[in-house]
Amino acid sequence: MLETGMRPEVCRIRKVNVQLESSPYVYIPFGKTKAARRRVPLNAAAVEILKPRMESAEDYLFPHRKDKKKPMLKVNNAHTTALKNSKVLYFRLYDCRHTFATRAAQNGMDLATLAAVLGHSKLNMVIRYAHPREQHKADAMQRLEKANAAAEIAEYERVHTKTPTLEETLASEPTVN
Repeated sequence: MLETGMRPEVCRIRKVNVQLESSPYVYIPFGKTKAARRRVPLNAAAVEILKPRMESAEDYLFPHRKDKKKPMLKVNNAHTTALKNSKVLYFRLYDCRHTFATRAAQNGMDLATLAAVLGHSKLNMVIRYAHPREQHKADAMQRLEKANAAAEIAEYERVHTKTPTLEETLASEPTVN
């Protein structure tokens, strides 16, 4: 979930809906909206997590413990138990999705693409997931300032620097006899 931004829908991933070779992805054929039914691209970390599951899976990558032919129903209890046993501070599973969205936005993924990856049909939903940090906002303002300065310099040079015409260039070159 942290590497893909997927919902707990990961529990229902079937082997037939996963492509790990060139352009790896997971296809999600279910969901309330057309946007929720989507292809989720996989990064290298997600591929490494899914490889052993693909090799051992009969159908579902995350099968039910008692019946391998069914998907894991929910992971809330397992999540809570794992946190308790590991002494990791409590976090909700959906926090993985929020973290993914924040990291994606901070690293330049445009909001329309992020909405598509997350399975949102409306851009305003993405804003609920991506939480830019103060430093990220400050860095973005510095990039904008540099871009504006570069544009002003380019405009000044365009206006104040005369580019010679082809005729002027040819006339200034020495002739060869």
